[in-house]
Amino acid sequence: MDDDVQSLVAEQITYYRAHAPDYDNDIAGLHPDWSRSIDELPIAGDVLELACGSGRWTRLLAARARSVTAVDAAPEMLALARQRVRGRPVELVEADVFGWQPPRRYDTVFFAFWLTHMPPARFAAFWSQVGAALAPGGRVCFVDDTDRERAGERVVPEQATPAVWRRLRDGSEHRVVKGLLLAGRACRQACRARLVGKHHETDTPLLVGTARRISDPGRRA
Repeated sequence: MDDDVQSLVAEQITYYRAHAPDYDNDIAGLHPDWSRSIDELPIAGDVLELACGSGRWTRLLAARARSVTAVDAAPEMLALARQRVRGRPVELVEADVFGWQPPRRYDTVFFAFWLTHMPPARFAAFWSQVGAALAPGGRVCFVDDTDRERAGERVVPEQATPAVWRRLRDGSEHRVVKGLLLAGRACRQACRARLVGKHHETDTPLLVGTARRISDPGRRA
């Protein structure tokens, strides 16, 4: 694995760990209709959520799922998620998403605002991981930023892996991966993992997508 990619991912995890105390307050002003995007997705059965963060989406998933397994690398974020989902059928797992291997298969694999935080060098392996976690007849569901939402980011120059600067309230700055979510590239990588999908941009704006196994005939993504 490329050392620069590894160090960048480690810095990203460090940023979100440090950002956890202020994270929910900082994103509280986001578009109130974002949560509605999950209503149109085929969330069902046993759900795996990757990069669950503070649990904002986990809570919504738990309302529709039989069970939720939510994975994140930042224990401080998982502590926030634990408060949100108390009393719900949710298992929280502290692990680096890139190195974690699912112990079983799931009816739904979900991730929100994660694809754009993924180094391109890890994209193909990630889709293979997702495909391996998906039960026959299951669905992949995701939401993410559109290009319009990233126009104001401060790009890190001369960086092989696309990244932006993020500032914490203590004034420290950290690099986080933030690439263009090229829909065509996502579809090609998913296809190589034996998945086929579709996506669309909402008015909010968000990119909302689903995918399924190619081996599941006669079912829509």
